[in-house]
Amino acid sequence: MKKILDRIFKWFCNPDYYDDIRGDLEELYKEKQQNSAKFHANLYYLKEILLLLRMSLARPTLFQALVNQQVLLHSNFKTAFRYMWENKAFSFIKLSGLSLGIAATLVLSIYIQQQLSFDDFYPNKDRIYRVKANYLKEGFAGVHFPAPLAPTLVKDFPEIEQAGRLIFASWLKQFRPITQTQNFYESKAAMVDPELLDILDLIIIEGGDVAKSLKEPRTVLISHTKARKFFSGTSPMGKLLVINNDTENPYQVVGVFKDFPPNSHIQLDFMVTMSGVEFWPGEKTYWGANMYSVYALLREGVSSESVNKKLGSIIENYFLQSFKEREFANPEEIANNIELGLQPLQEIYLGSSEIRDKLKHGDQSLLWLFGISAILIVMIAIINFINLSIARYSIRLKELSMRKILGATRGQLIQQFLIESLLYSFLAVLLGLTIAYLALPYFGELIGQSLIFPISILWGIPIFFLAILVLGISTGTYPAIFLSNLTPRSQNLTARKGNNVQLFQRSLVIFQFIISATLIICTIAVLKQTQFILDKDIGFDKDQIVVLKGTNSLGAKLHAFQEEIEKLAGVKEVSVSDYLPVEGSQRYMDSFWEKGKEGVEAGVNAQIWQVDQNYLNTLGINIIQGRNFAKNLNSDSTAIIISSALAEKLNSTDVLGGLITNKEKSWRVIGVIDDIHFESLKNNVTPLCLVLGESPSMMAIKTHSSNPEKLIETIEGKWAQFVPSDQFRYEFMDKSFEMMHKDVAKSGQLFNIFSILAIIIACLGLFGLSAFKANQRERELGIRKVLGANMSTIIYLLSKDYIFLILIANLIAVPLGWYIVSNILGSFAYRVEIGWQTFALAACLTVGIAIGTISYQSVKAALKNPIDAIKEV
Repeated sequence: MKKILDRIFKWFCNPDYYDDIRGDLEELYKEKQQNSAKFHANLYYLKEILLLLRMSLARPTLFQALVNQQVLLHSNFKTAFRYMWENKAFSFIKLSGLSLGIAATLVLSIYIQQQLSFDDFYPNKDRIYRVKANYLKEGFAGVHFPAPLAPTLVKDFPEIEQAGRLIFASWLKQFRPITQTQNFYESKAAMVDPELLDILDLIIIEGGDVAKSLKEPRTVLISHTKARKFFSGTSPMGKLLVINNDTENPYQVVGVFKDFPPNSHIQLDFMVTMSGVEFWPGEKTYWGANMYSVYALLREGVSSESVNKKLGSIIENYFLQSFKEREFANPEEIANNIELGLQPLQEIYLGSSEIRDKLKHGDQSLLWLFGISAILIVMIAIINFINLSIARYSIRLKELSMRKILGATRGQLIQQFLIESLLYSFLAVLLGLTIAYLALPYFGELIGQSLIFPISILWGIPIFFLAILVLGISTGTYPAIFLSNLTPRSQNLTARKGNNVQLFQRSLVIFQFIISATLIICTIAVLKQTQFILDKDIGFDKDQIVVLKGTNSLGAKLHAFQEEIEKLAGVKEVSVSDYLPVEGSQRYMDSFWEKGKEGVEAGVNAQIWQVDQNYLNTLGINIIQGRNFAKNLNSDSTAIIISSALAEKLNSTDVLGGLITNKEKSWRVIGVIDDIHFESLKNNVTPLCLVLGESPSMMAIKTHSSNPEKLIETIEGKWAQFVPSDQFRYEFMDKSFEMMHKDVAKSGQLFNIFSILAIIIACLGLFGLSAFKANQRERELGIRKVLGANMSTIIYLLSKDYIFLILIANLIAVPLGWYIVSNILGSFAYRVEIGWQTFALAACLTVGIAIGTISYQSVKAALKNPIDAIKEV
């Protein structure tokens, strides 16, 4: 019984009193046991224990501890607020740097998350693949295949549940309900197999089994947005759509699907059936025309690797046979050069930058750069906070000493500084979120993406508090531990050269400006590359050319309209062709041989474009040898003009006047032109040949008008006279060319923004440090001025250390910047040379900005009355 009572009392009693009381109880118990029975001694012991169970002797309860902690936290928060309020300028600098860093990081993180989320919403995303072909010798990939590939995959591979084709038909542009006369230009249209609907598992708003319905000829699915546009207030089901003014063959609407989300690599408003469509007799069984993208749905539990290993049989059994039937030279070698594989759905958007598939794509390398930039910017902000917190320690030395004298433990001091850091973090995160929320629409407009602020998503709230906690601990841990360990003797610690604190601070300043200088180097390099692209001789004249679109709707009136435009003042030349050297126009590649060598040598892949006799003059393409197409020479219907790149690859010493063939038709070479860059300058120039032919969807108009707006109005008036039912659409060729390289221009703009942010944040810290140093050395400077020191000497004394650190940072940033720039520009076949001037300019900018930041405090200190400075200290 006594042991049980001892345990109860030990649990209850305050540890500070327990040992003394326990000793007295033991003496009383032994004395009682000697004079009476053990039972009476135990009763006596019980009575004494019960009498001692009073609150004055009780151990502190959890509630009491919480109350004490709450009081302490309240006191710490009051101290933190008071300190921030009393040092407004200093607090503003710390908060500004942190909030800007957080805002930039948050905006970039939202963009990166949005890019990584592409195609993540499809129910069968892990089983959907796109067929891709790697052409090993040429080093590029393609996703266009013959019509029979999709049904063959299902027939030959039991692992594949379904396969469907998609073709972005350039002729599907003009749409209208049959009851209306006004056509609407629609760019998001494609022809699809019904199987593709099951593979993508689209959400159907109206319609039953739309995949089954789409198997019927002349049927179409439309998006919810277009259903409201064309059939406002009524159901579109069963209604008829006219495509390209073909009123004799309208399409019936058999379903309405939910709009594709913005983060889908496929963006369609019209899905036109492929049933009953054959582009030429035998096209559906022909293995020689690569036109279709093919999507496949694997069965449950099937891995893509197992299917990839078997896809070689498609090359052997079908493609090789086709090469032999078409009498290709070395068909086995051509077949061995092709490697088929399955590309996962979620890799299409970010993993297809080298593939020409008429889909929008992201840049994976750009995401890496953005991610690294986000990390570096927030690191600069955190470094600022740590540096400024440590720099102010001597002002708080008396406060720390007094707290320690009054009994404050090191743990309590650490808690105080961590609370201050958490408070700064809370305000910085709140301000950073506000800045990011306001800046996000402008950033989205700059990059051409629709971005959603994550605070509207449930996971945004916990991330908010997690960010505060992580940021508060990361920015406050070192200053808290450092400051809580200081003693009055530490007052001049940073004044002694070589100490750890000073080295740490200097290292942080160097690191900040390494990042800033590197970003400036990258910005200058990317801007130079952008300007190089826009100024480079690309083989044609893109300036002052207006491109009219949808001119195929003119029909038989096309040439009459062309003649009317040619008569206008301010118009030099007019050419009709779908094949223009800018993004969004037609492309067609084939293999070519010199006549007689097709069975001996491998063919040369080249673009073949249908143009008219005015094409070269309109675009200002230079003829090196031979002549242009003649307007009244019938023999030119079998003539061809080739580029110098094609002439070189044909290995002919005198190609002019010779015959070249694609094994289906032969042409006589009448001219050789300069190479033209009709694709991104990331790629080498592609061989090209031009033939006479009808491709009436675009018209290029070369102008020399001093008032282009007035000329456009006149052309639009002519258009309204010829086709009043169709929209007038045009663009300037130079703008289209810039759009081909918008990713480079966008990178330059974004690097510019990042560099400015990094410099601003770094300079905020430098401003705070220089202000503190000037204040710390105020008495010394006053004495120096009394002894005759001039303003330049004072400025030199306050600036030299920081300028030295920034010069060191630039020395480190040069090789780092060179490495990053080499990787950024390495993807371009044609790129600007980055010389020493770029690095010198970056160094001058960094040092100049830093000197400007420091000079304000230096000049302010130099102008102060030295007597006042001495008296105040």
